[in-house]
Amino acid sequence: MATETDTDSVVVDAKGLEQFIVTVFTALGLTESNARDAAEVLVKSDIYGIESHGAPRLANYVTRLKNGAVEANPEVVIVHELPSTAMVDGANGLGMIAGRRAMEVAIRKAQTTGAGFVSVRNSSHYGIAGFYARMALEHDMIGFSMTNVGSGGNTPPTGGTTGFFGTNPIAVAAPTKTPPDFVMDFATSAVAFGKLQIAMRRNHDVPEGLLMDGNGNPSTKPDVRAEGGYILPLGGLRATSGHKGYGLMLLVDILTGVLSGAAVGATASKLSTEGTRGEQARPAGAAANTGHFFGALRIDGFRPVDEFKEEMDEMFRVIRNSDKLPGWERIYVHGEDQWDAERDRLANGIPLDLPTYQSLENISADLGVPLNIKR
Repeated sequence: MATETDTDSVVVDAKGLEQFIVTVFTALGLTESNARDAAEVLVKSDIYGIESHGAPRLANYVTRLKNGAVEANPEVVIVHELPSTAMVDGANGLGMIAGRRAMEVAIRKAQTTGAGFVSVRNSSHYGIAGFYARMALEHDMIGFSMTNVGSGGNTPPTGGTTGFFGTNPIAVAAPTKTPPDFVMDFATSAVAFGKLQIAMRRNHDVPEGLLMDGNGNPSTKPDVRAEGGYILPLGGLRATSGHKGYGLMLLVDILTGVLSGAAVGATASKLSTEGTRGEQARPAGAAANTGHFFGALRIDGFRPVDEFKEEMDEMFRVIRNSDKLPGWERIYVHGEDQWDAERDRLANGIPLDLPTYQSLENISADLGVPLNIKR
């Protein structure tokens, strides 16, 4: 679900923010095309209200481009393919570039065979998983996207205390007749690391059931990982079905890492070069070798598209109109809150918390790129 906005914020223009990021990326050597492809993914995150993966991440990408940890203009190539599958090498570039190219391959294959699946190696952090799943919607397809990047080694298997997994997000998108489309996008850990970063910037605690300290006790401190704590799998402990989240995390590592030959588990690199624990920190300039997995499925390979969309609408109508808990005003379908945020933020601007805006000011000063984005 989209993140609630902090009241102490700076409101910026979506187009202005996107152009600023494009200019930053071109200043760091990206071609105009690659810069625009990468910038769009970041800004869409903020537009959808997923504040953990938008502008706050730019400083990390800038650092990695400056220290050579990622290639500015990677030659993304298909290493091996069959009619409905492909394995793609991201050439150690920004994950947004490899991700878009790979999803385009999956869609092309689905157009020909009915289904297309692509696994990616040698990539890096690709932003929000849902961006790529959404790419299938305009082709009347169901889209799939997942990656094993994100704080690698900070979520243990159920019953364990040694961190192994990243946050391993999964996204699925399916079209409807009446907006919004169905878009499911979530970490398979109990909380995405970016949400913890938001809480740390705003000096907020997080709900119980997401984190454990180094002694195995529940914690509400978002920085508990710096003290030997860890993020639980989705569902939390075994008694609250954490083993199901653990299974989903394994699935993501299998499809994104083992299948492609990318890094897996604790060896899957962090977004930044600063590890939470010394033994997990990756040296500056080291390649990430992050893995992704994408899929596209033609709906008309199963039934007429219009029938599918009409039934989606009817299913969601029944869900939205079902009985609600006391005090519960609205039942959401996945993607609905992002649609609400998109309409609001395109009309009224994107709120950035002060630490995020200040990080953009620092980038502006460092690279000599004007920051004219306030509304």
